[in-house]
Amino acid sequence: MKKSKIAVWFTAIFIGIILINILSTRLYKRIDLTKEGRFSLTEATETKLLDLEDVVYIKVYLEGEFPAGLKRLKNATKDMLDEFRSYTGNYLEYNFEDPLADAENDEEKIAITEALTQKGVIPERLIEQQDGYSETVFFPYALATYGGREYAIPLLERQLNRGPQETINESIALLEYKLANAIQKLQRPARENIAFIEGHGELSDIEVSSIANELSRFYNLSRVDITETSFISSRYDAIVVAKPTQKFEEFDKFELDQYIMNGGKVLWLVDNMIADIDSLNNSTGYFMSVSRDINLMDQLFKYGVRVNDNLIQDLQCNPIPLATSTSQAGNATQLNLFEWYYHPIISRSNNGHPISKNLGPISAEFASSIDTILTKGANIEKTYLLTSSQYTKTLFAPVKVDVSIVKNKAVPERFNKPHQPIAVALEGEFESPFKNRLAFNTQQMLDTLEDMSFKDKSVPTKMVVVSDGDIIRNDFDPLTQKPYMLGYYKYNKQTFDNKQFILNCIEWLLDDSDIMTARSKDVKLRLLDTERIKPNKLKWQLINIAIPLILLLVFGLVYNFIRKRRFAN
Repeated sequence: MKKSKIAVWFTAIFIGIILINILSTRLYKRIDLTKEGRFSLTEATETKLLDLEDVVYIKVYLEGEFPAGLKRLKNATKDMLDEFRSYTGNYLEYNFEDPLADAENDEEKIAITEALTQKGVIPERLIEQQDGYSETVFFPYALATYGGREYAIPLLERQLNRGPQETINESIALLEYKLANAIQKLQRPARENIAFIEGHGELSDIEVSSIANELSRFYNLSRVDITETSFISSRYDAIVVAKPTQKFEEFDKFELDQYIMNGGKVLWLVDNMIADIDSLNNSTGYFMSVSRDINLMDQLFKYGVRVNDNLIQDLQCNPIPLATSTSQAGNATQLNLFEWYYHPIISRSNNGHPISKNLGPISAEFASSIDTILTKGANIEKTYLLTSSQYTKTLFAPVKVDVSIVKNKAVPERFNKPHQPIAVALEGEFESPFKNRLAFNTQQMLDTLEDMSFKDKSVPTKMVVVSDGDIIRNDFDPLTQKPYMLGYYKYNKQTFDNKQFILNCIEWLLDDSDIMTARSKDVKLRLLDTERIKPNKLKWQLINIAIPLILLLVFGLVYNFIRKRRFAN
């Protein structure tokens, strides 16, 4: 009887294990015990996944032999896709592959690489020098397909001044946002419309060609001269005011205002000071920077922001090339790089806003500081996005911008205005600056337009104000005159996160489903102290390898001793 009961129990346990394994392959669920909720999806992402009506197919190019960091990224990507699939059911499929695995020769590898590059999947090189030099080409991307459209998803974050472990950690933190954002873009039935405003000396097509090329992958782009229109069409989901240099007439300001009052979104990139590095190319070696009268500051003030009449100097800055003498006679010169305090390297604010979260350094030129203003009768949330470094000072107009400052050693104590705000996000209901002061001829014009009436308060909307128009301007290759990628600084050959910042601004302005909240996730990096580990490396190796084996041996000996005594009796 005992033997039959044991057999029944054994059979039941065996069948139970098989059923659990079958269910585990079909159902995916994990319990998030982390403090920061790194394994939980945001509500917006869950909603987006539940709304899928067709299959999303994701091809991940992280297959092959990689270092531990990239293996972590691969495993985290798989876990995130499994989490997504638990909400979508049969509406999400994925696989991992090495795109170069079946290439038989270099020509095939080049052809595959070029085909992927055209889709936005950019190859990177992994260089290892521990056991001799080796170089591996890999593709840290996923390619999402939905409804006949494709979207390349960069999985690896590349930022200045970040170690490899921090880079992997931030890449993992952004996985949910990047995957959900890709699905959202592929789901949209029509591309949104963005207009670059013209008519007041704004940056030209070629000066914003780098970001325009990037934006055109996801949005319909236009350029609109508001001096030739009566109103800005509501078909534009967002507009960009990129470094105007000429004065806005009151009716042009009115057009912008009524666009905002009707729910339009605006990215303002404005220079409040006249300053250009080319102005130093004269015999004096200096120029006077004065306030730029573009007649927009009173309007921005009403919306809750003041762009100050000053220039920021920052010890954390980019260099510029200057000619120096190389002979005693002074007749031979060469170009050398000198730190230029008027070109600050600015950083994100540590407030978790989705635009600036996990953002690298930004390159700026002749930036001013920004203040937020208490706005009566308006419910506006204001969040600083970018700030200067700890070692900053401000110079109020008029400012003598003199090249001779590079000859003097900086005194950090004089840079005592730390963390000056340079970009701010505004969200809420804005009050029109034309309230109770609408011009008679403007009212007459409105009366002639059908379905057009003056609004003195906006519906809930958003805007971003940046006090440096050059943040969106790309530089050019001096030989080919082709534009560099936005954020590339040609003098020190570093690439900053300007492009990602602008893309984040546009996505935040147009994000009505709150997918960008996933960017605010904070995955803390809990690393071992390598300096403390190095002198005790052998000890920790023994603790982690030898002690578990010793414990297992002791357990086995004790178990066998007890078993022999029991059956001997």
